[in-house]
Amino acid sequence: MAKKRSHRRNYRQQSHQESHANGEITPVLQGNPLVPTEEAQWIDTNDGVVAICEELKASKIFTFDTEFIGEDSYFAKTCLIQVGTAETVALIDPFAADNLTPLYTLLCDPECTKVVHAGKQDFEPVMRLFGKPPANVFDTQLAAGLIGFPWPIALTKLIEVLLQHDVGGHFTLTQWDARPLTKRQKFYAADDVRYLLAIHDIIQKKLDTLGRLEWVEEECQSLTSPSEFGFDLQTTVKRICKNKTPRKKELLRIQSLVTLRDSIAQQENEPPRSVIPDDCLIAIARKPSDTPEQLASLKGFPKNIAMRFGKNILQSIVDAQDLTPLTLRKPNPIEKEANTRQELDGLWSLFCAWCVGNELSSNLVASRATFTDWCLAVRADTQPPSSPLTTGWRSQVMQPFSAFMQGEEELQFSRDNTFIAKVKK
Repeated sequence: MAKKRSHRRNYRQQSHQESHANGEITPVLQGNPLVPTEEAQWIDTNDGVVAICEELKASKIFTFDTEFIGEDSYFAKTCLIQVGTAETVALIDPFAADNLTPLYTLLCDPECTKVVHAGKQDFEPVMRLFGKPPANVFDTQLAAGLIGFPWPIALTKLIEVLLQHDVGGHFTLTQWDARPLTKRQKFYAADDVRYLLAIHDIIQKKLDTLGRLEWVEEECQSLTSPSEFGFDLQTTVKRICKNKTPRKKELLRIQSLVTLRDSIAQQENEPPRSVIPDDCLIAIARKPSDTPEQLASLKGFPKNIAMRFGKNILQSIVDAQDLTPLTLRKPNPIEKEANTRQELDGLWSLFCAWCVGNELSSNLVASRATFTDWCLAVRADTQPPSSPLTTGWRSQVMQPFSAFMQGEEELQFSRDNTFIAKVKK
């Protein structure tokens, strides 16, 4: 299949060239016992993987990250694996050290704590290749949202705020599959795990003070749930449809086409949207083509896909009528009423202030759509269907706000050195 140069690929090449240019490397933070200061080990043998895993297991807690390229294939290509303890950082070359079973086994071992930052995509290969989800994970990005930082927040910003250290420029989109990696690339990659234990220590202490250790455990368990990995029809269709709800016939065709597209993408090891671009998928769901040649004539539709899989694509449109339509969120008609819209806007602003005043990221607690559905249910004295705001730690956050909306409690906001929100006594 012919490859088109994407904007992301062009940017990756530019970033790669910058990473090879001469430039200063920011010194490692000194004096923190949880920040290893030695140059990272380079591991390119299976024996080396075994040895570093023994070190990680002995430490009982270690950091983990990966560098990958995801725009060229169905499954992201893991190009580098970073691990670390308070004493050492290691960079594992998965192209040379091809037996990662000892590392995957350790990642799934509940006896060891794994500290990551935005680690969901890093864990995908573990679930796919090893067949088990990682266990006992602490994600500093999620945890930071539970002590008042914005969610999502970049690792560099956490390092800057919590450790008062600037790690300098980074090259997230550099060509990690190139060999040899430059000194700057290796240094950047090492920094992705070097500071995580120090950040974990600070955040965990704050969580303990706030009584939220169980909250972060609950949130991180959901991060590594097997259901979080693999093809998700509901999420994909929702993303393609955006905020619109198509007619039933169109929705069924979209579901069928999305499912087939994913199957072809896996077979060809191509990103799904390069197999059938979203715009083309929507177009043929609205107005189906009759022949593969008609598919090939559509603007943006890959001609080789139309010729090779055209009959399958056309058949999937026919078969769509036998599917059950997914349930997509439809705005409640009452939301369009001026007074209700104004009230919902005000409640959302008040909710965001409530979260800030309680050292929480409102974006981590709820999306605007989820909050709106919850609000309308509370106003109507009904239970919102399968809302994340009615279970777990989120229900604890929403309880006083629910009581406020029902006239049972008053909320009090004040500001001295910090912004505080609480139930008025």
